[in-house]
Amino acid sequence: MSHSVFSQKEVEISGVKYVLHTVTKSETVFSLCQKYKVSQKEILQANPGLTAILQAGSTVKIPVGKVVAAEPQKVEVSKPAAVEEEFYYHKVSKKQTIFSIAKQYGASANDLIRFNPELTNGLVVGQVLKIPVSITKSAEQTAEAALSPSGTSADISDYSVHPVVSGETLYSLEQRYGISHEEMLKYNPALQNGLKTGMKLKIPEKKAIQATEATTAPQAFTKYQVEKGETLFSLASRFGVDVDELKKANPSLLSRSLEAGEIILIPEYSSAKSKVSEQKNVISAPVQEIPETANCNPVSAPNTRKYKAGLLLPFNLSGNDQLSSGGLNKAILLSKIVLNPPVIPVITDTTVVANLPNIDPKILGFLEFYEGALLAIDSLQSIGMNIELLVFDASNQQMVNALLQLDEFRDLNLIIGPVYPEIQETVAAFAAKNRIPMISPLSPTGNFEKNNPWYFKVNPTKEYQTEQTAAYIGNEFFGKNFIQLQLSGNSTSAEAKLAQMSKERLALQAKKKLFHEYNFQSQGVNNVKPLLDQTGENIFIIPTDNEAQVSVAVTNLNALAENYNIVLIGTPTLTKLKSIQTENFHRVRLRYLSPYFIDYNKPLVRRFVGQYRETFSTEPTQFSHQGYDVTFYFLSALYRYGKDFRSCLPEYPMELTQMIFDFRRVTPMGGFMNNGLFVTSYERNFDILNFGVMGARQDK
Repeated sequence: MSHSVFSQKEVEISGVKYVLHTVTKSETVFSLCQKYKVSQKEILQANPGLTAILQAGSTVKIPVGKVVAAEPQKVEVSKPAAVEEEFYYHKVSKKQTIFSIAKQYGASANDLIRFNPELTNGLVVGQVLKIPVSITKSAEQTAEAALSPSGTSADISDYSVHPVVSGETLYSLEQRYGISHEEMLKYNPALQNGLKTGMKLKIPEKKAIQATEATTAPQAFTKYQVEKGETLFSLASRFGVDVDELKKANPSLLSRSLEAGEIILIPEYSSAKSKVSEQKNVISAPVQEIPETANCNPVSAPNTRKYKAGLLLPFNLSGNDQLSSGGLNKAILLSKIVLNPPVIPVITDTTVVANLPNIDPKILGFLEFYEGALLAIDSLQSIGMNIELLVFDASNQQMVNALLQLDEFRDLNLIIGPVYPEIQETVAAFAAKNRIPMISPLSPTGNFEKNNPWYFKVNPTKEYQTEQTAAYIGNEFFGKNFIQLQLSGNSTSAEAKLAQMSKERLALQAKKKLFHEYNFQSQGVNNVKPLLDQTGENIFIIPTDNEAQVSVAVTNLNALAENYNIVLIGTPTLTKLKSIQTENFHRVRLRYLSPYFIDYNKPLVRRFVGQYRETFSTEPTQFSHQGYDVTFYFLSALYRYGKDFRSCLPEYPMELTQMIFDFRRVTPMGGFMNNGLFVTSYERNFDILNFGVMGARQDK
């Protein structure tokens, strides 16, 4: 008899039981999370300072109460596959109880607790519960009998039952099934008292079939379970469909937003895909995509291969903007970039003169990015990676075109840059043709990721950030007092779009008198007080980026914040307005979503800041952190998985200094965009805190 041996033992530390797991080669925090069925947060809490890349032979503490899959596998006699349970998904609202929800669905309280074990800790507003379809069938039949026009049990074959979900309206259901209002009331007399979530409505079978045919023919669908933080916009981009097509396939979404945990239908055929195929490909040479493999085993050690990376930044070096096409020879293009010439001693006295070039202030951020990249390479070289970094001044299109002619450029394993989208197109086409991963490190604009499978956009688009912020508002502040200020300004600004999306998501609150529109300029500051909640939070949003108007609004909100609990929702743009002092944002508790958040309490951040100070004798900026994060993440992925690491990134979570990376394809044959955003909050005690993550998978 053989026995499986596991590198673990159980201990008790300070009254808490743990399993001590000895790390083996290739294991990561993510793989341990999957093995032991625990979250990354739980492992990191038990092991402060732990990084995503684990060292073989080290010991990791696993909370014993969470251990599930660490026992030897037993051979069992195969059993018939169990039928997958189907669920309704119910979002808990105020004043609801376990018993009222159970009654609503014709289930018992024990049924709810059995399928939602977290209910033993109590019911929470906004929580999404799973309601098994199987346990409500008898209730459906009872409801059908009660709703029968004749008052007797109806023939079940003549009707379909539609369970009402949160956000559906009587009008949307009548439109979906092609039923008049009188017809709907005739078959469902209980609607005289209003439509309620969980009701079982009778729909004549013929109408139901017609509605189904109109929706499903001539295309097929894939079922998808919505994850926390996902939106219609992000799913449409991910699956290459239009938002309108998602709504048509899921009519309940016409009148509400997505809910985490619910099952929706994704059309397998999309007009958006056919339109893309008809458009001209921006890549100069046709690219035949190789199917991705799910095999993401790390490169076998020892990995002594030499990797070449190109870094293209706009240094605007003197003379490069005046080079003629005939002067762009290989020697010039590959010559070393010298930013700090040798110090020249002056013989007459002890003064030392440095013959330094005049550096354009506009490129200081790119120099800081470069410095962060150098520290990342230094860290990777210390763990054995052999890297050759080629740095190029990519200030203009002429320089970039010349670089692409070099044999050395074709030998690159990774390209970081250029920065500006207007000169990225030729490099993106070159990268796709030669199958070289290309990273857009800073700009959120440009759409090369839509049809280039080797392109990575680090900063999410402004549209995506706005959509995620609106989703956060809908999830976090539903049921709270919300005031949208009425201001004139740029109607196409991110603030204006966010205000409109928020208004749509919170439309149901208007009926409960929890959504207000107010104008400080015409109504003054005192008249808003009757609209405010005396004890709870009052959420404000400013729908403009006009600095003068924002300044006046923030001043008024500061006055209100003396006596009321004020929260201002906005975008990172507000913090860049020079006329508003930062302390004002703290008083109104400004909150926004951003790809960046630096936690100076993290050991990794403290180490980076210390090393940066020691090496460059100055403080790191956001650009410095960005250079480190981008360079370290992608070069380490290259080192670990090889050149085509694209399909491996979901299995490669990593702690970074200021970003969270979660790269997902934007279209089936396109490239990748980072989905990770931090919820940043300015607190009244002048702390700036991270209130969580939106967009990124929660196990990262």
